[in-house]
Amino acid sequence: MRSALTSLLTGRKRVMPRSSHQTTSQKLTLESLESREVPAITIQIDYSHDTTGFFLNNPTAQATLQQAANDLAAQLSASLPAISSSGGNTWSESFLDPATGQQDTLSNPSVAANTIVVYAGARVLGGTQVSVGGFGGYSASGTQAWVNSLQDRGPLGTLLWGGSVAFDTTTNWYFGTSAAGLQANQEDFFTCATHELGHVLGFGTAPTWFAQVSNGTFTGPQSEAIYGGPVPVTWGAGAELADITVGTTRPVFDLTLPPGIQTAPATPLDWAILADIGWSVGSTSNVPTTPLPAPSTTPVVPPVSPPVVPIVSPPVVPPVVSPVVPPVSLPSPPVATANVILTGETDGSAQLFTVASNDTLVPTGQSIDPFPGYTGVIHSAIADFTGDGVPDYAFVTGAGNAAEVVIINGSTGADLVAPTTILGGFTGGAFVAAGDISGDGKADLVVSADAGGSPRVQVFQVQKGALVTVADFIAFGSPNFRGGARVAVGDVNRDGYDDLIVGAGVGGGPRVSVYSGAALTNGQLVNLVPDFFAFDSTLRSGVYVTAGDFNGDGYADIAYSTGDTGGPRVRVVSGAELVANPGADVATLPALADFFALDSTDRNGIRIAAAQMSGSNQAVLIVGSGNTTDDIVRVIPLAQMNVPTTPLTNPFSNPNTVDGVYVG
Repeated sequence: MRSALTSLLTGRKRVMPRSSHQTTSQKLTLESLESREVPAITIQIDYSHDTTGFFLNNPTAQATLQQAANDLAAQLSASLPAISSSGGNTWSESFLDPATGQQDTLSNPSVAANTIVVYAGARVLGGTQVSVGGFGGYSASGTQAWVNSLQDRGPLGTLLWGGSVAFDTTTNWYFGTSAAGLQANQEDFFTCATHELGHVLGFGTAPTWFAQVSNGTFTGPQSEAIYGGPVPVTWGAGAELADITVGTTRPVFDLTLPPGIQTAPATPLDWAILADIGWSVGSTSNVPTTPLPAPSTTPVVPPVSPPVVPIVSPPVVPPVVSPVVPPVSLPSPPVATANVILTGETDGSAQLFTVASNDTLVPTGQSIDPFPGYTGVIHSAIADFTGDGVPDYAFVTGAGNAAEVVIINGSTGADLVAPTTILGGFTGGAFVAAGDISGDGKADLVVSADAGGSPRVQVFQVQKGALVTVADFIAFGSPNFRGGARVAVGDVNRDGYDDLIVGAGVGGGPRVSVYSGAALTNGQLVNLVPDFFAFDSTLRSGVYVTAGDFNGDGYADIAYSTGDTGGPRVRVVSGAELVANPGADVATLPALADFFALDSTDRNGIRIAAAQMSGSNQAVLIVGSGNTTDDIVRVIPLAQMNVPTTPLTNPFSNPNTVDGVYVG
């Protein structure tokens, strides 16, 4: 497909209108650069991950890639301090291995001043993809000055140390830097290499790019001057230029390139884009004659620590065919109420309730058996996956079986997505959340591994009955942690994209990450605020999270609660407060509420969910106890937080539960 694009790290793939393609990334050898006041940059290519020999066995391919790098670097200037860890100041760079497409991490590499490292390689990409590239992620610890020095390296609103590029091994490539020998059935390597290196430099990937994307166009002033107005973009929230021309010239940064065409080196529009996202562009015959000023738009994503972590996007998992189950008759959302799903009964069923305007739970009498024959733990989420205005119902299995998800159409009661394996068939159970992360008016699905697994998170779009992978990553940058994670979704920064909140599971400190949904949709994992401990860092009961606009100001507020062996404490922080204090420790910010939702002496933990009341701009908090022999649930509006007096409900006729009550 012409516009097929999968995000690697913070990267974007170059695609062609035909055939299968592949992408890989390689490490660069580092060299020191002479210090200059306004230095040109050096792009160094590292082939240590070229396990296919795509470059190592082809000196012409190496020379052409280096020529593309040199052409770009010669015209770009920025002050990029050297990176060298010492003592307690440490860091690691993360990138997608060009030979495998999987995340690779290198601890404490040294990067010379004014140098960008690019790992290059190749593999079979598949589909219409012929190449892919993007800048890498990182994590760091140490003094605040050290972390700040990393965060501020480069003009893109985040650390720029380099990244990776990869090329398809099955493509009929032309490796010349002149179009004289290019045949009609060949793809031009020089153009694709320049395009992918542009992604490493921030085109279609950087916060400063997305700060200037609006209504399907890129609005950088220099780019508009060249194009004659806003520049059309495509894919996701606008990560690539659409198929456009300036006069008769096709820009190198265009999404697709027909065979037999060479557009490299960069055109005036390409240079203008790099100038708009923050680079100082030098003098060249391809650069606009009008001097290019510094960008006038600041990034929407604030600096954070720990920052960007790479994302790996695996192939879409096809749905697993299950026995036909008669459609369940589900209610439409009633006026002035909210729909709620409660799970935990020992028969594996899910019970539907509504929240009435007097903050009480009202049973609808509807019961769903999402996984016939399964009687273990079930977690659930409610969201509109079809965009028809009627909530749909997502369920995932708990520990014991390979993790599965099913989504039931709220309008028809039939499967919207049949039972489908997730998390690679992990048998420790899963959590689920849903919300409009991609900003297209339809909910996306988020799942995470439960205890026993790493804090792996997968994000999917629902398309034609299947799950299409948006992101697949390890939260917190902690692949060795085996307590799993819990997830929630809500538009914390009010940018039109729901953001992703991840809480650590059992065994770790109560750590919480908040990731930008807009960045996530475009292949980046960017923290909206620094990771924080929800409660005392010594607690090891895990943390549950949810998000909802409890005060009605348009920002999703974040609520979190103690895990399975803690007291029933809940803390709620304002989304607006988080946005206004992007670098602050969330634990130190004033809370909308901080209270015990149930008996303060209870040590069974508490599960939470937010439910948006129809006909109201405010959500209510719903809490369920982890007590296996007392199925307690309570609805708490903002006015009742801190000192809740709303009634306690026992929603199940049999008080015994598998693992307490879960709220969806």
